[in-house]
Amino acid sequence: MCRRMAINMKVSGTNNIGIAAKEHWLPAIVFLAGITVTMSAFFTIKGELDSHRQAEFSWEAHNRNNALKKGIEDGLESVKAVRDLFQASEHVTQPEFRYFARALLARYRGIHALEWVSPVRHGFATADKSAEAADAGLVASHGIEFRITYIEPIRHDGQEPGFDYAAEPQYRELMERAWGSGQLTVSGRIRLIQGNGPQYGFIAIQPVYVVGRPVATEEQRREALRGFSVGVFRIADLASAAISRLEPRGVEFLVLDESAEPGQQFLDFYASRLDKHPQATVDYTEAPQWSLREAVRVRQTFPVADRIWSITNAPIDNFRSAEGFANGPNIILAGGGMLTLTMTMFVFYTRASIRVRMKIEQELRESGQKLRVLFDQSPDFILTVDRDDNCLMINRPMPKRYGGEDFQGSAGFFPESVQASYREVLKNVLQSGEADEIQFSGDDPSWWELRIVPLRMAGSVAGAMVIVKDITEKRMLEVHTIRNARLASLGVLAASVAHEINNPNNAIQFNASILSRSWVDILRILKIYRTEHGDFTLGGVPVEQALTGTPRLLESIASSAQRIQTIVANLKHLARPDQGELDHKVDIAEVLRTTLSILQNQIRMLCDDCRMEIAEPLPAVRGNAQQLEQVFINVILNALQSLPQRSAAVRITANLEESGEYIRVTVSDQGIGISEENQSRVLDPFFTTKGEHDGTGLGLSISYRIIQNHQGRMALNSRPGDGTDVIMQLPVYVGAR
Repeated sequence: MCRRMAINMKVSGTNNIGIAAKEHWLPAIVFLAGITVTMSAFFTIKGELDSHRQAEFSWEAHNRNNALKKGIEDGLESVKAVRDLFQASEHVTQPEFRYFARALLARYRGIHALEWVSPVRHGFATADKSAEAADAGLVASHGIEFRITYIEPIRHDGQEPGFDYAAEPQYRELMERAWGSGQLTVSGRIRLIQGNGPQYGFIAIQPVYVVGRPVATEEQRREALRGFSVGVFRIADLASAAISRLEPRGVEFLVLDESAEPGQQFLDFYASRLDKHPQATVDYTEAPQWSLREAVRVRQTFPVADRIWSITNAPIDNFRSAEGFANGPNIILAGGGMLTLTMTMFVFYTRASIRVRMKIEQELRESGQKLRVLFDQSPDFILTVDRDDNCLMINRPMPKRYGGEDFQGSAGFFPESVQASYREVLKNVLQSGEADEIQFSGDDPSWWELRIVPLRMAGSVAGAMVIVKDITEKRMLEVHTIRNARLASLGVLAASVAHEINNPNNAIQFNASILSRSWVDILRILKIYRTEHGDFTLGGVPVEQALTGTPRLLESIASSAQRIQTIVANLKHLARPDQGELDHKVDIAEVLRTTLSILQNQIRMLCDDCRMEIAEPLPAVRGNAQQLEQVFINVILNALQSLPQRSAAVRITANLEESGEYIRVTVSDQGIGISEENQSRVLDPFFTTKGEHDGTGLGLSISYRIIQNHQGRMALNSRPGDGTDVIMQLPVYVGAR
């Protein structure tokens, strides 16, 4: 409307000019009007494109900031994971730490090393109040060294097993802050030695306390300290790992430690992968410089544990923008001089098309981002293959590639035992266009479901999508369900057998009691008859022997009938349905006695020296008596079956721990023990060293889960060739202590 009003004013202002003047100035007026419209369109579209470029850079900068922050957070989570490992177990061995740390290193890129630092006390705290002792800090005043116990991977830059963190002032101050606060603490920048020279990094320290000890106050935290979980990170590796997942767009950034003193704030400078002429390396330790344009910089701060970092982003000269019609202003500027009206219509529709295209690109970008998040975070492994069995895409690396790096085809992702059937199923899916699936087991006790779905393009099958799902827990539940159903059937059978045995056994007991009472009268008559007629035989046995042996026979009949009654009672006890409730008071001593009664037959067959020692009286525990009875049956039966000969011993002990919070039940045997390579897997589902038909591998796994459900702990201490100790700790029922 404003443009139309200006034209009307110009037209009205020229009404007084003569016809000749109009004709003279008309070409100039048209030319000036055309140039004005052309330049207006040129600067308008250029401004739109520059605005879009700036908005797109801002989006890309925040995307990279979020990726770097996520990488740093993942790295710090690895330190907390090591802390959780030592809190979950009272004793962590070197192989266990190495296995756990390597899994974290493979999962989170950018970690320089993971360490476990243990305190080593050399005496009581000194009372020295001198300035030298005060400067030394809490570590020195307590006479403690903090040495690296475990480290993965082994480094050769001074930090090796045995290195004392308390000997370095920077590390000592960091430990004291973490020790006093009880929280994850991050250091300022440190220099790390790499193959290409010194690089900057930082150390994250997480204190680990003795489980069950109070840590509310600083003094309590110092008394309950068990050690430190330490992570060493190289900032350049964290940045490279985080940004490598994003498409190169021409963005570089500077990372600063805002919590550090001036001159110590620089952490890392990341040069874009698209920069063909990167700047020479600059020493930022004295005065950090930033050579990029101030107008387009994007700066963001975020917390890293107890410190504040900042990231400043800027585009390089060849920043990749996704806007369309980049040369539109030049085309409009050249064509506008020839045909103003056409240029005006072209500008109008071009601006409209740019806006539509920008909207479509934004929607596509957001949709692609959502799809990538869903694809990357899927709990299953997803890969796509073409008709030639070439792997086109995978959401994340598989745990293991069986075919090696040079193996061709997608079958190399799976064990050799399943590769042939996988190729056959893949071939059928590509030919028939119908989905199919197979299941297979890995090298470890795991089960996988492999589903192959055809991918159609233009009406034909162009490839297939392979979805690999971990169904170990599902298989374990199925086996557990089948086992429970079998046990339920055995329970019904046991109850039926117990009922059928009870009837004749009751008759035997009743008749035996009548015979016992009658024998008193019969004995008097037989003695009178022998006095009158002399010795005689009774049932082919001399009367004297019959008179002395018959009472023992009657007593044997009665005791045997009582033993049958006890066995039947145990069968009925096993046949009782388990309601699964864990809120009853359970007498551990009674449960252990019942367990030994049930296993008497196995004990007589396998062991001559099986003893149980109970430090009575024991308080009750909270739980389920039948489930705990199942645990003790599994553990004691395993101990009996591990004995190399009958003379080997099995000991069952139960006592209240000194803290009064747990009852400890220990089953020790003099069996063959567990090999070192199997000790870490013995509690895994389906793992067994018995024959194929001798065990399911679920006994100890189910027992371990039952103990955990009772808020207890279970640990194995095995000595290969010398026996095994299974230690179970169950919490005392509240109010029973």
